[in-house]
Amino acid sequence: MIKANDGRILFLIKALVALVFLCKVSLGGFLPIPREVPYLIFQQGMHPYVNVALCGLLGGPLVFLWLRVRQRQHLSGFYKLFVFFLMITLAVETLLQIHYVNPDESPVMQIGATLVAIFMVVVYGLIIPSLWNVQDFLRFVQRWTGALVLLSLVVLFISPGSAFKGGRFIGVFKHIPHMVTCATTAFVFSLGTLLQDYRLKHKIWDVMILVLSFLAIVLTGTRSSAGAAMVAFVVTMVLHETKTSRGRIFKFASVSCMITFCLFFGLQTYEFAHGVATGQTSIGSRHAQDGIASRMEEVERGKEIFMEHPWLGHGLMSKFASGNDVDVSNYNSFKDPHNIFVSAGVVGGWPMLILAAFAIGFMTIGALKGMKSLSIAKRQIAIYLVAHIPILIIYHIHLSVGGMADRLYWMVWGFMAVSVYDFGDKLGSPIRNLGSYEGS
Repeated sequence: MIKANDGRILFLIKALVALVFLCKVSLGGFLPIPREVPYLIFQQGMHPYVNVALCGLLGGPLVFLWLRVRQRQHLSGFYKLFVFFLMITLAVETLLQIHYVNPDESPVMQIGATLVAIFMVVVYGLIIPSLWNVQDFLRFVQRWTGALVLLSLVVLFISPGSAFKGGRFIGVFKHIPHMVTCATTAFVFSLGTLLQDYRLKHKIWDVMILVLSFLAIVLTGTRSSAGAAMVAFVVTMVLHETKTSRGRIFKFASVSCMITFCLFFGLQTYEFAHGVATGQTSIGSRHAQDGIASRMEEVERGKEIFMEHPWLGHGLMSKFASGNDVDVSNYNSFKDPHNIFVSAGVVGGWPMLILAAFAIGFMTIGALKGMKSLSIAKRQIAIYLVAHIPILIIYHIHLSVGGMADRLYWMVWGFMAVSVYDFGDKLGSPIRNLGSYEGS
């Protein structure tokens, strides 16, 4: 039997987490990379098929080693039960969809997509959180996202044309959502590492990434992510307990500045936010757009697709279908409604929609409980989740075959399942700094 901190396990975990971000990097901004090479390069970066293959090559040995580990971090029984029902629902519905909904599409492609999605949930949502320390997770992800944000801003000066797409900042990534996810994660996680780091050089890095990542969020012109970053900052300052005089002064100054700002500029800020949301005002380099109206159009369009097969849905590959040709290059945003409930209904009908509703409800409860954790890293992940719940609702169901946000969210949910039921926090013992373990 081996231990959770075995070198082979840590290598595989870190490689899988790094892959979450590297698979969405586009190198065309600073290297002469061809735009596409079949099955190898896609949009001047890693092809989705290579991404899935690497997940399998790295995740397979990790599953094998995980089975040999006797001492693993305890995950909530309810969380594991939910994941079990999700996997069963996906498997059964895919078989029914092949026969009743998508008989003209490749059964191999549909079954393959389901197996990859289940594998993603198991590896990133169950195995990694049960083997890795939450402090190491926070620090590792902060360093990767911070480095990619820094590199993106460097590319902005080297090749400004390639750093923007549709008038919005994408940095070194293939699409805007990847830049947004990376920058927002870097900002919120940097708040946590800043509170834990004691070395000056680490604090300088944390502060620098904190500032640069918020700048990157503003450049993307993403209203919801800018709001999530601000909420995370406020909640972090309020919840963080300071033991030193400098820490108390910093916290008091931060809260005082925010209160003063709200008193003197609160009305103007509200009017600006309302103007941004309704398309009367622009943010960053993004043109003004009525976000509320555009979201409702997507919801209505998604409801129409959902009602075509309300009990079984259209399957995981429906948004990649152009006619009967299913391929990752055929992504169609009009078939991908930006609402987690409607998206769940489109993918798996009423059963998946009900599971999504339960997930949002218990996720909110778990995140609020996690914010009371004595561990700074666990509390910061809970804050990250609380700030992102509105984004989760206006996004889509996170069961793609290899997206950045999907795998990142599943790791966060898994660590929250450890955080909420951490016996070290309940007992107030030193175990809380190491993670709680149970026999397999």
